[in-house]
Amino acid sequence: MSSQTDPDRRPTKAERKEQARLDRIEVERRLARRKRASRQALIVGVAAAVIVGIIVFALSRNSGSTNAGGSSSPTVDLPDPKDLPGILRTSAPWPNNIEQADQRLAILGLPQLSDTVLHHHADLYISVNGQTVTIPANVGLNSANPTVASPLHTHTDKGTIHIESADASFEPVLGQFMDVWGVYFTQDCLGGDCATGDTKIRAYVNGDEWSGDPTQIPLNDGDVIFLTFGTADQVPSDLNPPFNEDGQPV
Repeated sequence: MSSQTDPDRRPTKAERKEQARLDRIEVERRLARRKRASRQALIVGVAAAVIVGIIVFALSRNSGSTNAGGSSSPTVDLPDPKDLPGILRTSAPWPNNIEQADQRLAILGLPQLSDTVLHHHADLYISVNGQTVTIPANVGLNSANPTVASPLHTHTDKGTIHIESADASFEPVLGQFMDVWGVYFTQDCLGGDCATGDTKIRAYVNGDEWSGDPTQIPLNDGDVIFLTFGTADQVPSDLNPPFNEDGQPV
């Protein structure tokens, strides 16, 4: 019988040494595989965390309306303006349109008027086809009808929107003021004019172009909002005039 196949034969010193070497190699291979698996798990975990972070950041950025300047606000649910009483779907200029303002206010559900709880101002400029549109005095206010007392209103024709609310947490948007005024205003239409080709609504806040839905522009204190309709060539050159609140009391 061959000595290599004899089960009772004791391994030689050289054979034991060789087997120990092979065992060490196998152990090192196992350790290397574990290290590779740990590194891969770590890489996958880091990548997943980065992806989750990007998603969370994107969702937080998109949770409200955002303009080129980076401001953000929660989206405000607005009614379909075509369903509001007395809505003006005519070309500019527009009157203060208070005849059915009380009916619109009943639908809009805005806070009560108060200049002692929340009181600030935003300036609004409107240009249609290159022509300046006057925003009339007493939008949302009617001394002959006390039910027309909107927390969003004007006192003069200088374009200053007064935000005077009994709700300190009120965060109004431009679409709400336009609904109070009763001028048809959507993402694509202003009064009787709607977007076609390069003729469209462009909006700017403190000189920065608004990239989202213009009806969702916040009426923040001291902001200058410029709303334009027309071609790019008809956009006024000065889109950030100095803030000029009219300062009139209620």
